[in-house]
Amino acid sequence: MTVKFRLYCGEAGDLQTLLIGENETNQSESILIPRVGPQWYQLWRMKRAKRTILKKFEVLTGKKHYEDSGN
Repeated sequence: MTVKFRLYCGEAGDLQTLLIGENETNQSESILIPRVGPQWYQLWRMKRAKRTILKKFEVLTGKKHYEDSGN
């Protein structure tokens, strides 16, 4: 099953970003990601949050989930 990710940045000056993942059956999971620190740290947190959401979906549905590449 595929999962589409989107970001919600909130208002200006907000120090967190909301990462939202939705699968094909319209279930959604979300995680708050801090926007502080160097760029490599922010990218690492984003990848880790995506992995966490994919694992949550796998536990909920019992099927392997993948990130939708957008093609």
